[in-house]
Amino acid sequence: MQNLDSNNSKLAVGFISPSWPVGRFPNGIVTYIHNLMIGIDAIANPIILAAPLLIPEVRNRLIDLDKLEISRNIWQKLLDKILAKCICAFMQKIQYQRYVAKNANKILLAVQQLEVPLDLLEVEESFGTASYLVKKNKLPVITRLHGPWFLIGPILQAHNEPHFKLRILFEGEAIKNSQGVTSPSLDVLNKVREYYGIALPNAQVIPNPVPEVSYDMQWQYSMRQKPLILFVGRFDLVKGGDLVLEAFRQIALKNSTVELLFVGPDRGLKRNGEDFKINNYIERFILDADIKKRIQFLGHCNHERISELRKNALVTIVCSRYETFSIALIESLSAGCPTVATAVGGMKEIIIDDYNGLLAEPESPESIAEKVLILINDPEKMQRLSKNAIEDCKKRFSPEVVAAQTVDYYQSVLARVASAVT
Repeated sequence: MQNLDSNNSKLAVGFISPSWPVGRFPNGIVTYIHNLMIGIDAIANPIILAAPLLIPEVRNRLIDLDKLEISRNIWQKLLDKILAKCICAFMQKIQYQRYVAKNANKILLAVQQLEVPLDLLEVEESFGTASYLVKKNKLPVITRLHGPWFLIGPILQAHNEPHFKLRILFEGEAIKNSQGVTSPSLDVLNKVREYYGIALPNAQVIPNPVPEVSYDMQWQYSMRQKPLILFVGRFDLVKGGDLVLEAFRQIALKNSTVELLFVGPDRGLKRNGEDFKINNYIERFILDADIKKRIQFLGHCNHERISELRKNALVTIVCSRYETFSIALIESLSAGCPTVATAVGGMKEIIIDDYNGLLAEPESPESIAEKVLILINDPEKMQRLSKNAIEDCKKRFSPEVVAAQTVDYYQSVLARVASAVT
């Protein structure tokens, strides 16, 4: 384990990450924490507790939660096996509670072993882990809204999964019981308030940060530029992989040279009850052989490769059915890419239509195609949007700006908790 001297004068914050590092796990939560670290180091002492962790631990900075497996006796192991075979609702609830408790206990054990005492913990809402942490731990817990299951689960058609309703229930309890709640967008915060019927008067909207892109990696228009449309995201229903392909089909019918670069993991999606991977989907629903040849599926690419693609693509599209915020969108805007995004969730708060990008109608390949063709045929508009996007990202989403907002909120939570005790 490496050593890192701590600065005890700074606020010590534990960030619970579902994996680390970002180069190995292109996950929105991991990316959020990674980008926030760029700005927060100067004003706080962040400690990342991750599982899995694929790089060496750093003392008082980067902790491997997987090494802290809680020992279980033979009776606990036997109970786990029994619960795994039970289908009644009561037993499933016990099984789910034990799963949440197992993950939360790793976090609590890691916190106890730290040489630097934490001031608070920040954790995602997923699975409701925060609720257990609040009950078993005196540290204030901040729940960060990344993708509440009542919003994302239905899009993924997960209604029939065994723990679908339990996960929604436990996430609601976690949000309600936390000492603080932050949200990357007002849209998701208001949806949480409405769905769970909780006011959350002390919750705050704080956007996700994005680093500034160096000038040599920013998008630049060229008349010789190959007409490439770039999509960065999973092939699944949430990210709108099917909408991407249908929008491109319509664009390609009107432009004989345009090509599509599809970058991201192939999670597959369900249509009319049938499961499709991306190549099967293209084969079934893109019937024109010439258009098929103009679609390149690159799969997962590292950050450097994606940056190069963004720099050289003519237009970038984001076609999600819902986004609490969209890291992919602000990364595109930060690089100055002319971008079309569906007007859903937090993306409506990021894109100022016809200022830093164009908004398309939700779940509408026709609208996406129309907006892309507008950009392709108007180089001046593309260059204007590009310039505005870069400047707007610096003002609203830089790591330094977001980190300052975040630490200010942490301080307000600590003050409120302290006043409640006295």
